[in-house]
Amino acid sequence: MNDHAAALRRGVAAARAGDRTATYTVALQQILLGLMPLVVLVWEVTVVFGGSRSIAVDFHDAYYVASYRMLHGGDPYAWTHREIYAGVAFVYPAFSALFFAPLALIAQDWAGVLDTLVCIAMAPLTLWVLRVRDWRVYGVTLLWLPVFAGWQTGNETIMLVLITALVWRYRGNPIVSGVLTAAAISLKPVMWPLALWLLATRRWRASGYGLATGLLINLVSWSVVGFGNVGVYLRDSGLDTRHAWRAGYGIAAAFGHIGLGRSFGDLMTVVVCAALAVTIVYVAFVHHRERQALTLTIVLILAASPLVWVHYFTLLLIPMALEYPRVRWLWALPVLMWVCPQSWHVHTWQEALAWLLAGTMLVMSVRAARE
Repeated sequence: MNDHAAALRRGVAAARAGDRTATYTVALQQILLGLMPLVVLVWEVTVVFGGSRSIAVDFHDAYYVASYRMLHGGDPYAWTHREIYAGVAFVYPAFSALFFAPLALIAQDWAGVLDTLVCIAMAPLTLWVLRVRDWRVYGVTLLWLPVFAGWQTGNETIMLVLITALVWRYRGNPIVSGVLTAAAISLKPVMWPLALWLLATRRWRASGYGLATGLLINLVSWSVVGFGNVGVYLRDSGLDTRHAWRAGYGIAAAFGHIGLGRSFGDLMTVVVCAALAVTIVYVAFVHHRERQALTLTIVLILAASPLVWVHYFTLLLIPMALEYPRVRWLWALPVLMWVCPQSWHVHTWQEALAWLLAGTMLVMSVRAARE
C-alpha cells in the first residue's frame, strides 16, 4: 500500500529532523497496526494448518455435515433436539447446503482449512471492494473480535458482509446487485433488509432480478434436499431460536437480561424493526440518501435477527468503510469487544458494552452520511 510506504518515509524524515513525537507516533502505528495484526494473522494460519477443531466450528459441526449428507443421498436436516439445543445442528436454508457442497467433496479437515482461509480473506476483500486504501484500517480490523470470530466459527456471516459490499459497489448494475441480494437472502433470510434497500432506492429492475433469482435459487435448492424439508427447517430454526434466545446480543436477549420475557423482547424487536424500515424508506425514497439508508439497513439486519452472535458485528465494516476510509479512533472500538464472549453465556454488562461500541460506530456513520 502506498500509504504504508509514505508513513515509513514520514517516520524516517521525522527522525532525521529530531521530531521525537512524530517519530514515536509513526513507530507506534507500525507496531500496533502493522506488526500486531501480522502476528495475529500468522498465529491464526498456524492454528488452522495445525488441524485444530477449535477453528471453523460452525463449518465442521453444521455446514460440512449437512452438505456431506446431501451429496451422499442423506438428509441434511436429520438432527436431534439435543443437537439443536447444543448448537451443533444445521438450521439454515437449503441453499446453504448447496453453497458449501464443493467443500464437502474433500476431507473434512482440509475443507475446514479452506473455509477458514476464505473467511480470513473476507474482511480485507470487503475493505478493498469499498475502496479503502489506508493500510492502517486493514491492520486494525484484523484485531477486531467480530472479524476473529468470523474466522473462528467459519460461519457464512462474514461472507455475507462481502456480498453486501458488492451489492453497494455494483448498485448501478441491476443484474449483479439483484442476483447478489437474492443469494444473500437465500443463504440467511435475516439479510432481507437488503431487498428493502433496493426498493427504497428505487432500483426496480434490480428488485425484479432479485425476486426472480431468489425464486429460482430456492426452487432448485429445495428440490435437491426435498420440499418436505421446508417444514423441518422452519421447525428446527424455531427450536434453535426458542432455546438460545437469551444468548448472544439480540434485542430479545437484551430484554431477557433485565428480567423481561421473550414475548416482550419479540414485541420490541418488531417495533424497532418497523421503525427502522419506515426510516430507511423515508431516507432513501424521499431524500435520496443511499449511503445513510445502507447504514440503517445494516442496523435493521442486526435488529431483525432473532439471534445475534459477536461475528454479526463484522457488518460494521460496511458503514465504517463508506464513511471513514482512513483510520480514526472509531475503527478501534471493536477491539474492545474482546471482553464480550462469543459463547452463549453473555452478561448484561457485556451486551451493553457491545451495543454501546457498535451503536457509537453506527450513529457516527449515519451522521457522516448526511454531510
